[in-house]
This record gives sequence, structure tokens and C-alpha cells, in this order.
Amino acid sequence: MKLRIRRADPAGNITLFVMSKADRKDYAAISNQLLAMEEIGAEQVGFVEYQDNGKVHMQMMGGEFCGNATRSFGYLMSMLSTEKPSEVEVDVSGSAEPLKAEVDLEKGTSRTQMPLPVEIVELPKIQGETYSMVVFEGICHIIVKSAPGEQDFVDQVIQVAEKVCPADAYGVMFLEGEKMTPVVNVKENGSMVWESSCGSGSMGAAVYLSHGKEDGTYVYELHQPGGVIEASVTIENGKVIQCKMGGPVVISDEMTVEIGG
Repeated sequence: MKLRIRRADPAGNITLFVMSKADRKDYAAISNQLLAMEEIGAEQVGFVEYQDNGKVHMQMMGGEFCGNATRSFGYLMSMLSTEKPSEVEVDVSGSAEPLKAEVDLEKGTSRTQMPLPVEIVELPKIQGETYSMVVFEGICHIIVKSAPGEQDFVDQVIQVAEKVCPADAYGVMFLEGEKMTPVVNVKENGSMVWESSCGSGSMGAAVYLSHGKEDGTYVYELHQPGGVIEASVTIENGKVIQCKMGGPVVISDEMTVEIGG
């Protein structure tokens, strides 16, 4: 099977956009084959779906929400448009409502509005410690304020999180000041990736760091293995009313790859 793809690089979180039409039931199998291609070096896959009503939808490989893929998708839609708009409304998996992406093609950046957090919950103690989990629609992020732990620890944290909050995907964000190391597990295809950067995880960290603060807008620059992501949280009357996340994006020309059919 031949697939048309584009390789997006949002702060190192390499995302493949599949431009060819495929059945959703095959997304997990296709994604696993694409992720196994070392020459591409991707961390996640999104499928661009052209709908009968003329709208375009981006469906992540496990139906999860991904901030980096969302802002890259907005960048791609602006890039492919004859008008090259600086603001693009995007429809993506894991978000009940369309989101707005602010695109600057000259500077090579894209910032996206993000879904608001549903809640912050404390997980039962793991190895004697308590960790907070920021719950979004489609993905839950556990914040661990320490240097990166071992894979066994990550597995244990996610197993506990699954019992508290069933979701399409889970992230473990190791946070040391403004330094963050993300690990993301997508349940549909069983992928477990120590990512170069994580957009929704950055948002989760920003929500966690601003929790309990006075009304206002709080901006965080989170330094991750693949680059820096800026995440902002606006609080009004003690509630989070706006989340935004952005940074650099580079998107390749379209290429064709062949996978097993």
C-alpha cells in the first residue's frame, strides 16, 4: 500500500500526517508500520480526513488529543491554502469543539487554543508518593516533579491512572523547574514513547503550575528534549478559562512511502 505523507516537526515531536484516504479500522496498524520506519523517526501519526461537507478533520492514531499535532495541522492547513490565513479553525480528535490555531508562516510558528482541563485529581500513593493528574478530554497527564524515572515506574503510574480515569492516552510529565521530559502512552495501538516534546503535556504542566493562583494569565516556557514550548493559562474567578500552547513548526514536502497492505 502506498501512502502520501508529510513529516511535521513541532519542537522535535515528529508527527506524520497521512494525506491518503484510509479506513479508521486500519489506523492503528498503519501507524505501527510508519512508526517502525527508523529513517523517518516519527513519534506519532495523524490522519487527514477530507469530509463530504468540504471540511477537513485530523484524527490521531488512537483517537486521542495532541496539542503539537493540532498546531502542526493548523500550520499545514494555512500552508496549503491559497489565502495563507494567520488564523485557522481546526477540527481534531479528542476535542469536542473546533480549535483556533494562530499561524505565522514567515516565522515558522504556530500556537493553538487548547481544550480546557476537566479536573485535577490526586492519584493513590505510588511508591509512597502522591502525584497529581491533569485530566483533559481524550488524554490524562500525570505530573511527576523529579528527574526522569525508569520505564517500570512509568508503567506503574499509568496502570494506577487507568483505574482512576479511563482515557485514550496517558502522559507522564517529569518536571524539574522549567525542564520537562514527556512520556506518552496511546492505548489504541499500545505505543509508549519518550517524546521529544509534548504539547498537551506542556499544557497539563502549565495548568498544574498555575493551580490555586490568583486571577491572571500565567506563561511558562517548558524546555524539552526537542525544543521549547510556551504554554499559557488564564484564570478568572478561580477557574481556568483559556489555554494556549505554541512554538516552532517545520513541515516537509509531500512524500510517498510503501507499507504492507
